[in-house]
Amino acid sequence: MKKTIITIFTVTVLFLHGTLACAWNDLSRNFIEDRLVEKGLERSLVQGMLNDSRVSLRPDIIIQNLFYSSPQGSAEKPSVMNIDPRHIASGRNFIRENQEFLSSLEKRFGTSPQIITAILIVESRLGTYPMPYNVVTAYTNMAFLLDPDYFRRIQEIYAEQYPLLFDEATISRAHRRANWALGELFHLAQIANKLSIDPVSIMGSFAGAMGPAQFIPSTFNSYGIDGDGDGIASPFNMKDAKASMAHYLKRSGWSEKASVEKKRKAIFQYNRSQIYVNTIMMLYEELGKSEVVFQEPLPIMPEELIFY
Repeated sequence: MKKTIITIFTVTVLFLHGTLACAWNDLSRNFIEDRLVEKGLERSLVQGMLNDSRVSLRPDIIIQNLFYSSPQGSAEKPSVMNIDPRHIASGRNFIRENQEFLSSLEKRFGTSPQIITAILIVESRLGTYPMPYNVVTAYTNMAFLLDPDYFRRIQEIYAEQYPLLFDEATISRAHRRANWALGELFHLAQIANKLSIDPVSIMGSFAGAMGPAQFIPSTFNSYGIDGDGDGIASPFNMKDAKASMAHYLKRSGWSEKASVEKKRKAIFQYNRSQIYVNTIMMLYEELGKSEVVFQEPLPIMPEELIFY
């Protein structure tokens, strides 16, 4: 699936620069700039982000967000994402290596090491998964869909591969996604300012999620907390990410003593997909099981060495 997206982007990239450059330079950029200033950002900051050479046209990001953003089940189990058993083993090691800190979060927020680790496995392979997308680029391209001319050109370019771009449901989803992305750009700039970092240097997913826990900016702005005691809450710091996850889950209704239904509702707030919820619950249960230790059978002792 990802190879298909990359191929489509490669084939059309030259055409895109010719057909979309006008929308990027003359219409969309000014529109987004004005909206962000209305939200309270300084114009110089916004111009610095949108005019940065690292922020580029990426219509493939739009396609990914409109058609590939929901978790997919595996061929064998359509209701659960495909999870390599090695990741479960890594999760158990992760719990052992971080037991003290994870236990402190459980005492404070009521979130077991297993639920925190289960989410980290899916979101970022315990913080090891590469983050290849420039987050400002991701949100800017989605926000540009508020410009009808830009979206119309996207429809024309991808008409053959994605005829659903002309479907009313997709058009409505694109408009909602664009407004959402505009708000996330605002929150992203706030986070970058708090951390004293360049917002255009932030890398994440094609949906703009950041760090080991894959928080979107608005969620982290609301629930992000300092986990390592340095006085700074950063979505890129593993301890801060884990503490923020625990905080968010508690606020969403998670409790180790809660019913399965209530636990599922709390996870659903993290990602509104039943396949995602099923997968997290599966990992949560697996990580809670005792490890099975396989041993080689003991050698049979000669009878004369056996003491009765």
